[in-house]
Amino acid sequence: QATHREYKINNGKSDMIKKLLTLLLMAGVLTGCQAEQKKMLGITGYNYTNRYIDGFSVNGQGGGNVLISEDHAGGGGTTCCIVLRPDQELPVKVSVEWTYGVEGDLRTGKIFRQPETHQMEVDLVGPIPKDPTIFVVHFYPDNTVQVEVAADYPKPRIVSTKSITANPT
Repeated sequence: QATHREYKINNGKSDMIKKLLTLLLMAGVLTGCQAEQKKMLGITGYNYTNRYIDGFSVNGQGGGNVLISEDHAGGGGTTCCIVLRPDQELPVKVSVEWTYGVEGDLRTGKIFRQPETHQMEVDLVGPIPKDPTIFVVHFYPDNTVQVEVAADYPKPRIVSTKSITANPT
């Protein structure tokens, strides 16, 4: 038989365990809420230069290669991922590194231009949409870069100046 004193001691331990479990559950819920604030964004590039980009990265996260953009598309595929909080205080600096591919004649093997690597610190100025999905890097002909976060793939910022000749018939 448990005495009244033993019951109080065991009941006290039980209360302490209940409080500890409640505290741990609350911490887990709060941590889960904070993790939900972060968004995993795909990374894509829009290339307005006249050179193929063999690869690029944002804060060390690979962005793949980027063909020269067309009037309706960016030119690069999407890679995974960069993590960003939608409530991120702006502006925030990001590091973008890119390498232009080698240029040459495949038939003769003659190389016209060697690969060139560039790096730039860029400000993400926003705004950041409520439900962002994609981190976009825009590469310009003067070797400058701009970045944005978007809810969906944006239209290219520069329209190609390629002339289209009519097919004479």
